[in-house]
Amino acid sequence: MSNELKEFKDFTLKMIQDLPRSWQKLGLDYLHRITKREIIELNVLAILTGVIAGYASIGFRYLIGVIQNLTFHGTLGTDLVAHEDIALGWWIFIIVPAGLLISAYLTRWFAPEAKGHGVPEVIESVLVRGGKMRKRLVLIKSLASAITIAAGGSVGREGPIVQIGAAAGSVFGQYLKLNTRLLKTLVGCGAAGGIAASFNTPIAGVIFAIEIIILELKTKSFVPLVISTVFACLVSRIHLGNEPSFWVPSYSLVDSRELIFYFVLGVLAGVVGHIVVKTVYGIEDLFDKAPIPFFFKPLIGGLIVASIGFYYPQIFGVGYEAMSRVLREQGTLELMALLVVLKIVAVSVTLGAGGSGGVFSPALFIGAMVGGAYGYLVHSLYPTMTSGFGPYALVGMAAVFSSTSRATFTAIVILFEMTMDYSLILPLMFVCVTADQVAWALSSESIYSLKLKRKGLSFVTDIGVNLMCVTRIKDVMTQNPIVVSEEMTLNEAEMVISKDSHATYPVVNSTGALCGLVSLESFRNHMEKQPPGKNLLIKEIKTVPKTIVHLNDTVDMALKKLEKTRDPRIIVVDQSTQKVVGIVSPIDLVRLSSTETQET
Repeated sequence: MSNELKEFKDFTLKMIQDLPRSWQKLGLDYLHRITKREIIELNVLAILTGVIAGYASIGFRYLIGVIQNLTFHGTLGTDLVAHEDIALGWWIFIIVPAGLLISAYLTRWFAPEAKGHGVPEVIESVLVRGGKMRKRLVLIKSLASAITIAAGGSVGREGPIVQIGAAAGSVFGQYLKLNTRLLKTLVGCGAAGGIAASFNTPIAGVIFAIEIIILELKTKSFVPLVISTVFACLVSRIHLGNEPSFWVPSYSLVDSRELIFYFVLGVLAGVVGHIVVKTVYGIEDLFDKAPIPFFFKPLIGGLIVASIGFYYPQIFGVGYEAMSRVLREQGTLELMALLVVLKIVAVSVTLGAGGSGGVFSPALFIGAMVGGAYGYLVHSLYPTMTSGFGPYALVGMAAVFSSTSRATFTAIVILFEMTMDYSLILPLMFVCVTADQVAWALSSESIYSLKLKRKGLSFVTDIGVNLMCVTRIKDVMTQNPIVVSEEMTLNEAEMVISKDSHATYPVVNSTGALCGLVSLESFRNHMEKQPPGKNLLIKEIKTVPKTIVHLNDTVDMALKKLEKTRDPRIIVVDQSTQKVVGIVSPIDLVRLSSTETQET
């Protein structure tokens, strides 16, 4: 303990001793908590992570500006200009493919996890690697995403900022050799700080990290998240000002019956969100399976995006300006409806062809156009019951994000913080939960969880998640279990088994691969019944193993297998060699269950 902390503790102890006796216990308990070295360290690290995330957000924005100015104007500058405000010519058919090509090769050569929209990779690091992320990810993700967006790739900058902030927190924690629990919290702090600084939404940053990244609502993680977002937003506001992301007129619910129209919008947003998720991964599969050299894929994708953007430049880049115009009710029904389709295609092609960028802003863009087009139609049919298509566009932004990400709480709060307008909170909440439920009815997977599922990882989007769903078998198994060879005689095996009377023993072949099981009860029965002079081999009494899992399977996956087999022993094998690497007994599962109970 440092001298300053010791002096503070001594001073506080003296004060507590002067308190009435009934208050002394409370004072001592509080002192014990606040002087825990771990808590103090974590909160200080949360401040530093928030500051890093804030500057990472600003730096990433400036980097996009620098690349864009060099590419389109041949000058140095950091000011971002909407692609639709740039006089585009034939050279856009060179710039967009070149940008995707550079991005694709950066991620392929240096950091494959930087490909795509980033958030699933952050979740994966928390689920599988205890929050560990590579140092190079910060640089490669920044460069690849900045090049993609600046060149005109139809992706957002918030997903990369989340991954960059999370990676910065992870690298920071690894450098300080923090334990796994603290490292995961710092990853969440970096992600929360990235969202907060990017949108100027400190509350939504915290909720996003809780709802998507760390999946727990406990004081030990909540406090650092809040601290991180406060300082990330502080950095952003110092350098970029304290302004909402979108300036919108003051909207209101004109008639209570209008909620019927908003309900239909929620259903529509849920369907569109489902289409977005399926299209993104469908086109990604199309590019992955295409029998053409890797070199041509980003070039083809870039030409497709450039062809769309040449006529409809609103789909290039982040698209904030196009969203702002719709929110101010500047747009036509035909254009807004068309942009929904074109943006879905452009985003999917950009990511599928190897581009790097987020899906956060594209979801908001698609939602704005869906809501705007729907609101335009409704207002033309019922002009006295509605106030125009602007509020529908605003609510649609949150609804489509909710249906694609299933981060419904985040969607509600972030739109309120981005616009600083509370007047539409009732339809906003109603539409978001409706969209979420409709999307869930169509598919249980979100745009984040589906990517993890395709890698064989289980992801549950419930706060306070069941520990069984996020704990890997390798973290609870007994390593190097006793095994017997199938070529052993019963007498030879008895010398091995007699040392430890376990209920079950894995049987391996000459290469060490699992080939069966033998229970202690069955072994003893055969030993007793073995005729004199007869020497049975283990392979003659072995049985087929019922419950086999791999190192990265979750405990929940193993339990589902147990429900079918009713075999209390779980054998863990290496997926490539099939060699036995561990065994999980009922006591291991009980121990994990008790840990979950204590932490709840």
